[in-house]
Amino acid sequence: MRFSLLRSRLGYKLSDKLANPDEKEYLELAIFSSILGAGIGLAISAFILLFHIVSSIPRLLMQWPPVYVLLPVIGIPTAYGIVHSFSKDRRTGCGTHKVLEAYHVKSGFINISDAVSRSIASSITIGLGGSAGLEGPSLLLGGGLASWVTDKLGMKPHIIRRLMLAGSAAGLSAVFKAPLTAILFALEIPYKRDIEKDLFIPALCSSIPAYLIASSILGWEYIIEFKQQVVYPITPWSLAISIMVGLASGLIAVIFIEVFTRIGSITRRISNDQRDAVLPLLGGLILSIIWLVTPEAMGIGYDVVGRALSGAFTSISYTSLIILAKIIATSITLNFGGSGGLFIPSIVVGALLGNVLYLAIPRGLCDSYLLSVSGMAALMAASNKTLLASIAFVAETCGPRSIIPATISASISYMVSGMRSLYGDIQPPRKVAEEERALEELYHIVAENVPARLSNVKVEEVMTKNPIYLTEDITVEEALRFTKNFNFRVYPVVDKESRLIGYVRIEDLISISEYKRGLNLSSVSLRVPTIATPDERFIDVVERMCEKDIDHIYVVSSLDDAKLVGVISGIDAIRAILSLMGV
Repeated sequence: MRFSLLRSRLGYKLSDKLANPDEKEYLELAIFSSILGAGIGLAISAFILLFHIVSSIPRLLMQWPPVYVLLPVIGIPTAYGIVHSFSKDRRTGCGTHKVLEAYHVKSGFINISDAVSRSIASSITIGLGGSAGLEGPSLLLGGGLASWVTDKLGMKPHIIRRLMLAGSAAGLSAVFKAPLTAILFALEIPYKRDIEKDLFIPALCSSIPAYLIASSILGWEYIIEFKQQVVYPITPWSLAISIMVGLASGLIAVIFIEVFTRIGSITRRISNDQRDAVLPLLGGLILSIIWLVTPEAMGIGYDVVGRALSGAFTSISYTSLIILAKIIATSITLNFGGSGGLFIPSIVVGALLGNVLYLAIPRGLCDSYLLSVSGMAALMAASNKTLLASIAFVAETCGPRSIIPATISASISYMVSGMRSLYGDIQPPRKVAEEERALEELYHIVAENVPARLSNVKVEEVMTKNPIYLTEDITVEEALRFTKNFNFRVYPVVDKESRLIGYVRIEDLISISEYKRGLNLSSVSLRVPTIATPDERFIDVVERMCEKDIDHIYVVSSLDDAKLVGVISGIDAIRAILSLMGV
């Protein structure tokens, strides 16, 4: 009965293209994303107002230099204590890491206490002098609210996952007042060399309301104040300068990534007891010393970007020192117990690098504005692996005349920096798994001239019989214990009559809240399986796998009784094709 209902809901036949359900789902996502975006706009406004309150403390204490300089010694331990007291995941650091981990590993689930406590911790970290950006907590708060709401409404895991990232886009749109940047960032940030194109509509529909509401409350001014200089026309010389900025930015981005990664690696080797007692206080002391030497390296850095755009820094050596100090201060802040983001620090470093290059080039050949804008886009693209978002950011915040030089510089730095990223392994290279890509390429090789032997092969000759499965009457907790005995990521779920009713991934089970793990799998939103019958042509099944970018097809005895009899995975299909071709 359950499988019949599933099939009728799907309109399911093996040759069907599920166009209408996709369109309906997009419409539902668009409407719900808009509602979420409005709520997230209000939440981000509250977060920014809290940050403004905290950041007013240093201004009040400027007349007492000893207390003023030691504010990071108060801020970092306080932020660390808040996360450890109120967050379920006690790791501090960059909020974007948490969003990416939720997207790739936890089916979009973010505990609401993690999102709120780390946002408060970020406002204290940055407000009291720590070097980080507001975009990290904004992404986390927006994504966390979306995840919490969708989980409470009992939505399917793949919907929660998409709306979580759309909520993150709304958070970024509200804090930057740059909705196009937020949309493109949400599409690009999950992967180093790919884009999550299916997220465009939800991200668009959530970002616009968030931007409108936050701007109505906080004001419509850009986050970076600048006075645009006269930009020289595009000439061979200006193109050459843009290329130079791209190369230099790629190098500095690699240094930034290496410093951040190595400092993080060092702190992870420290025992938990020492980390709790010493690390935040030591981090605060180091930041206080940096604040004494190069105060421009501390805090959020919007004013530093504005000064760099206008060419206010006049010393190559001191500006270079600020760049180094900013990289170290950001790495210390986010690895020694503080919370925040990495987006804005990369923008600050890029703007300063442009100012250094401006000072190094003979006057009259270029202007500081052009170089700093190009440096901003290039550093962001290289260190975050968000090429389109970096160009959109400078276009939205610094004006459209910056687009061409920024595009050239960002593209070069993006390629020069290779696969390095501030987000490490939690940001995989591409969306499609390697075996899916290999299967697709192999299929295209044989598709135009299918060998007779391969053409006549049936599914039953290739499938893995009697596959490992889960039953709908076991609890989520029991399913998790069962899967520890195997190395599979995907498991079919059957009813008492061994009929296929769906499938789950390990990350789906892990992402389910602990208080729901006593529920049976029959109460969990299962993924819709793609099925085949034993007498189908194997080559037709491979074509379907390539069209849908899936790595498993489940074989049922017939469309009527739907009893699970086998499975074909992507690697099984590759091996079968190679064997049948005599390779």
